[in-house]
Amino acid sequence: MLRRAGNIYKSVVTIWLALSVGSAILAVVSWEQFMAREQQGRQLSEIRRELNQITASLLELDTGERGYVITGDTNFLAPFNNALTNLPPEFASLILLVHDRPALLDGVTKLQAEAEAAISWHQEVVTTRGLSQNKAIAMVATDKLRNLMGQMQNQLGLLDKISTARQDAIGRGIRNHVVRAHLASIVAGAFALGAGLLAVWMANLAFRHEQKERELMEAKLRAEHNSEQKTALLANMSHEIRTPMNAILGFSELLQVELAEGRHKRYAQSIRTSASSLVQLINDILDMSKIESGALELRREPADPREMCDFTRAVFAEPAAKKNLKLDCHVAADVPRALLLDRIRLRQVLVNLIGNAIKFTDQGGVDVRVSAENDPEGNHATLTVEVLDTGVGIPADKLQDIFKPFVQAGAHLDKEKQGTGLGLAIVKRLTEAMGGTVTVTSAIAQGSAFRLRFPNIPISVRLPVSDRASANGDVDFDALQPATLLVVDDNKTNCDLMAGIFAGSGHRTIFALSGDQAVSRARETPPDVVLLDVRMPGMDGFETLAQIRKIPGLERVPGIAVTASTLPGAVKLLKERFSGYVQKPFTRRQLFDELSEFLPRRAANGAAASRANGAVAPAAFAPAPAELISELRRLVADPWPTICDCVAIKETRAFAQSLRQLGERWHSPALSNYADALLHDAETYAVTDLEKHLGEFAALVEQLAGPHS
Repeated sequence: MLRRAGNIYKSVVTIWLALSVGSAILAVVSWEQFMAREQQGRQLSEIRRELNQITASLLELDTGERGYVITGDTNFLAPFNNALTNLPPEFASLILLVHDRPALLDGVTKLQAEAEAAISWHQEVVTTRGLSQNKAIAMVATDKLRNLMGQMQNQLGLLDKISTARQDAIGRGIRNHVVRAHLASIVAGAFALGAGLLAVWMANLAFRHEQKERELMEAKLRAEHNSEQKTALLANMSHEIRTPMNAILGFSELLQVELAEGRHKRYAQSIRTSASSLVQLINDILDMSKIESGALELRREPADPREMCDFTRAVFAEPAAKKNLKLDCHVAADVPRALLLDRIRLRQVLVNLIGNAIKFTDQGGVDVRVSAENDPEGNHATLTVEVLDTGVGIPADKLQDIFKPFVQAGAHLDKEKQGTGLGLAIVKRLTEAMGGTVTVTSAIAQGSAFRLRFPNIPISVRLPVSDRASANGDVDFDALQPATLLVVDDNKTNCDLMAGIFAGSGHRTIFALSGDQAVSRARETPPDVVLLDVRMPGMDGFETLAQIRKIPGLERVPGIAVTASTLPGAVKLLKERFSGYVQKPFTRRQLFDELSEFLPRRAANGAAASRANGAVAPAAFAPAPAELISELRRLVADPWPTICDCVAIKETRAFAQSLRQLGERWHSPALSNYADALLHDAETYAVTDLEKHLGEFAALVEQLAGPHS
C-alpha cells in the first residue's frame, strides 16, 4: 500500500515536474515567438516608412520639375535637387531591409528601375527648360512621364499591399500564439500551480500588452480618420458658404456706393457687416481645426514691428473713431527693424486682441506697446507686445477659462453675443505655435492687459519688404491702364458681380461659364488678364489656365485664381500654379490690389511710356567710362544670355533695375532709357517687345564703348 502510494506520489511528482518544465519551456518559446514576430512587425513598419519617404521624394521631384518648367524660377529646383540627393540612399536602405524577403525585393528592384527612368526623364526636362520653355512643356505634356508615374504608383501600391498583408498576418500570429500560451498555462496550472501561475502571468502580460497596443493603434487610426474627415468637411462647407457670401458682400458693396438715401445705405452696410461676421466665424473655426490637427504652417520671414503697428492703426482707426476711443501703438527705440517671425500670424493675434479690446471698451482707449530685450551678442531678441484697454474687464475666476474654445468671460453679455468665443483660443494657440506665451491681468470696470512674450527670436540681417495695410475705401479701376479681362466662373451670379464691379470703367470684360468656353473666348479675343474660378465641373481652373497659355501669344498671360477653397495646402498650390489669387468673398479693394500687380497704372503723361516703348537710338553715344563698360560686358557674359533664353519677368525686372542703377551712377542717359524700356515691357507683360529689347543689349554695350574700345 505504502509502496503503491509511493509510486503514485512519484508519478504525481514526475508529472508535476514534467508539466512544470513543459510549462516553462512553452512560456519561453511563446515569448520568443512573440518577440520575433514583433520584430518582424517593426521591420515591416520600417519598410512602409521607407516606401512613404520614397513616395514623398518622387512627388518633390515631379513638383519641383513642373514648378520650374512653368515659372522658370530656380527656387523650384531646391526640392528637385533634394529628391535627387535623397532617393539613392533611400533605395539603398529599403533594399537592405527587404534583402531576405524575395517578393518585396523583386518589387523594390522594379520600383528602383522605374524611378531611375523617371529621374532621367525629369533631368532631361529640367535641362531642356534651361534652353527652351516650350520644348520642356511639350516634353511634360507627353504620356511618357505619366506612364512612368503610373507604373511607379502601381508598384508602390503592390509593395504597400504585400507589406500590409504580411503585417496583418504577423498580428494574427501574435494573437494566436498568445491565446495558445494562455490556454496551455491554465492546463499546466491545474497540475502545477507554481509553474502554471508563472506561465499565466507571463501570458496575460503579453496578451494585455498586445491588446493595449492594438487598442491604442485602433484609437489612433480612428482619431486620424476623424480629423481628416472633419478637416475635409469644414473645408467643403467653407467653400460652399464662401461662394454665395462672395455675391452677398460684393453686391452689397456695389449697392452701398450706388444708393442715395441714407437709410438704404445703412441697410446695405448692415448686410455687409453681418456677412463679414459670418465669414470671420468660418475663418475662426477653420483656424482652430488647423491648429488642432497640426496642419497649421508657420512662415518665418523678416518683419518690422513698426509696420505691424502701422497695419493695426490702418485697420482699427475707423472702428475706434466711431466709439470715440483713443488708439495708440508705441514701439520702443531699441526694437530691431527685422525679426524672423511669422508676420501674418502675429498680425492675426494682434487683430484678435485689439478687436476684442475695442469691442469691450466704451470709453478711454486702447494702447499697444512693443518692446524688446536684445541678447549681448545681438543675434536674438525677446519681443514683448502688450495690448491694454480701459474696458469692462474680466472676472478673476474667468481669466484662465477665456483662452478655451467657445468660452466667454460673462462680464458683458450683449457684446459677447457678437463673437464666436474662438478669438482668444486662437490667440493662445497661435502664440504657443510661434514659441511664445500669453498672459492676462484684468480688473472689473477698469480694463484688461494682455501680454505676449516671444523669447529668442532671431534678428535678421535682411530688411523686411514693406507691406502696408490697404484701405477699405472706394477704389477707381480706371487708375489702371485699360485692359481686356477674361472672367471664368461656372456660377453666373459671380459673373454678374464681376460685371457690376467693372461697369462704367475703361476695362473690357469677357465672360465664360466653363473651361472649354474660356479657351474658345481667349482664342477669339486675347485677354490681358484671366480671372478664373478653380473648382469648376469638367475642366477646372488649373487645366483651363494651362490650355489658355498654350494659345500662341498667351504663353505668359497672368492668371488670377478667384476661389473659395480653404483645403490644406491650397494656398501653396495656388501660388505655384497661378500668377496671383483672390479668396472669396473679396472686396473691390482686394481685387484692385491684385490686378495692380499685373496692370500698370495710368501714366500722368505720355513721356515715360513713349520713352519706354522706343528702341535704343541708333545714333552713336558718347564713350562711357571704362569701369562701366567692364561691368556691362560682365553682364553680357552672365546673366544676359540666360535671361534672353527664358524671358522670365521677375529676372528681367531685376536685370533692368540693376542697369538703371548703373546708368544713374555713371550718368549714362542711354543706359537709363534702355533700362526703363525693359522695366516697362516687364511690368506690362509685353513679351514681344521685351524679347526685342533684350536682344539689343550687347549692341548697346558696344555703342557705349565707342569705336576705340
